[in-house]
Amino acid sequence: MDVCLFYTPALRLDSLLKKRHEIKSDTVVVDLEDSIHVHSKQAARQKVAEFDFEPLAAMGVKLAVRINTIACFDGLADLELLKSLYEKGRFYLQTILLPKVSHPNEVKIYRALLGTTPFRPKLYTFIETVEAVDNADGIASVSDGLCFGQADLVSEMYSPNETFIDYARARMCIAAAKYNLPSVDTNSFEIKDMNLFRKQCLLAKSYGFTAKAAIHPDHVPCINDVFSVSPEAADKYRASIDTYYASGEGFVIRDGEVIAPPFIAKAKKMLRFYEKS
Repeated sequence: MDVCLFYTPALRLDSLLKKRHEIKSDTVVVDLEDSIHVHSKQAARQKVAEFDFEPLAAMGVKLAVRINTIACFDGLADLELLKSLYEKGRFYLQTILLPKVSHPNEVKIYRALLGTTPFRPKLYTFIETVEAVDNADGIASVSDGLCFGQADLVSEMYSPNETFIDYARARMCIAAAKYNLPSVDTNSFEIKDMNLFRKQCLLAKSYGFTAKAAIHPDHVPCINDVFSVSPEAADKYRASIDTYYASGEGFVIRDGEVIAPPFIAKAKKMLRFYEKS
């Protein structure tokens, strides 16, 4: 299961390649959106078009790309770039992150356009607008994963409203859980105090996030530690299920742990998620 998505600006791909062994992230996200200045968008696309992703792929790195919204011409150009890469058999960018989505129909448009290409990428949709929070359930129903964009969400407010932000995080995580999708927490801008960053990771996990974005190499080890699920945890879920069905009782205590129908339903759900991921 992928728990860490490390972002790198498309214009810094050469630097990433040199330091790849130092960054133990499940997925690397090539960013064409916020980290690229509006005047450098075309240069970033050109970099992606010409870059040799094979050395990264050979190391087992999963690659994703965050494009610009199709509500602007750069987003349309980004889709043209992906179409060209896929038609050339260059399928390295296997997941596309969709920003500024407000309605499930927008995701359907992306899926229809990309459905005409030789490769069908996964679509991870950002919940980062007030309208997207309202439509989180519908957006989740047509997505392969959800990402929380707190900075963009806050930009729509007069002042950061912690109550609404908490609601938005919970709303997104519940929608992701309903459809058995990965739920990726927003990146943190804390790059000095790793104790504080760990607390942010633990809080995100308590909401129901299953992964977190990283924008600094120092973020990666902590994210991996907090969000990774051990084989032992999955085995424990399986053992609980086996114990319940073997007992013939509706309520069982095993090794001091209560095993009952709600907990078995939870175990089954988590195993479905792990196996899907």
